[in-house]
Amino acid sequence: MNTSKLFPNLCRWTARIIGVLMVVSTLIIAIAEGMPNPFTQPVIVQLGFLALALIIVGILAGWRWELSGGIMSLVGWGLLVIPVIKHSPRGMNPFFIVLAVPGILYVASALLRRYHAKHPSA
Repeated sequence: MNTSKLFPNLCRWTARIIGVLMVVSTLIIAIAEGMPNPFTQPVIVQLGFLALALIIVGILAGWRWELSGGIMSLVGWGLLVIPVIKHSPRGMNPFFIVLAVPGILYVASALLRRYHAKHPSA
């Protein structure tokens, strides 16, 4: 079995599956709860909306551009961590940690592909 293609593909498809589930869940929640006007919210909530938008766009962009999409998703996750740590009474919980998984997997897939392209015998 050719592991040079197996691990990047496993990372890519796992990121895609988890990412789609997250995007669909987020859309269902936004539709069911009603989306508030982000511009009438406090700045910290606006930062959270921006972060969530970056995560979602990064997950979707990762389907075409794994490295760029993964980095965008992780930047959004990093922005989301700031208000969660500072203002959430529960702090970081598994939900917030799982939001980083698609971005990490996209980046891992892209880096593994580049590595195996440069080192075909590895």
